[in-house]
Amino acid sequence: MRAAFFRYTVICLLFLAACKKDDNDIIFPQGDDDKIAIPASKNGPGLGDNDDVPLGNILTLPQGIRIVKRPHKRFDPSMEKLYAHVNTFYVDINLVNDRMPGTPPVYVEFPPGLIGVSMDHDKQNGLSIEKYIIPVPPTERIGGGRDTTTIYVGMLCLNKTRSMPWYDNDEEEQRFPISRNNYEQFVVTTNPNLLRLLEEVKNKPKLRVAQHWDPIEAHEPDYVLPEWMKIYDHINEMAWKITDGWGITNKDLREFRKALKTFE
Repeated sequence: MRAAFFRYTVICLLFLAACKKDDNDIIFPQGDDDKIAIPASKNGPGLGDNDDVPLGNILTLPQGIRIVKRPHKRFDPSMEKLYAHVNTFYVDINLVNDRMPGTPPVYVEFPPGLIGVSMDHDKQNGLSIEKYIIPVPPTERIGGGRDTTTIYVGMLCLNKTRSMPWYDNDEEEQRFPISRNNYEQFVVTTNPNLLRLLEEVKNKPKLRVAQHWDPIEAHEPDYVLPEWMKIYDHINEMAWKITDGWGITNKDLREFRKALKTFE
């Protein structure tokens, strides 16, 4: 009898020892809300803390169209020059049409998923979420003179820990989230997780940005994010969950879709 009791005691002790785990080994049950709907691409090429060029196809332009530098061209805040469905910052794109004067404009397409690659690794790479078609007339006008087409494209940020690309603006440009002369290389993303995010925000015409925000004002200690800005902040936070975080959960996605409903 005592031998049987001893064997039972030993078995119980071995069972308890086998079941005892460090806190880090405990696996908690995961509800549907916490399951990942869109996985992370944390620190993938050009994302998060990675300094490589983002994955994507090089932007192709129609024959006779070039992107050029225009370092002394100051930012023009006219809303008709802004092509944006997000507005964390804007990039300037200067287009030259080398076709004969008097010929029709060439229409240049910037597809959703366009990434502006920062030349300065301290500044953010940017992602545009919508398709834009830009008419570019011949640069040389009949009768003389030249006129480069300059537009501004709204971007969200793809590198949460990098500096905002407008931080070193001066004079009146400090009042706008414009980053000039820093984006010469453009690719169209092929990252599958960013593409899934783009699917969530497509066909939302009411996201078109209709006014500027002021970075100086936003740094005031009593600043309150305006209601109209909250959706753009939300979109960028979702992007950062992919580029710098651990992915977008089912709960995140459900709340995001609800927030986007009014912009369809």
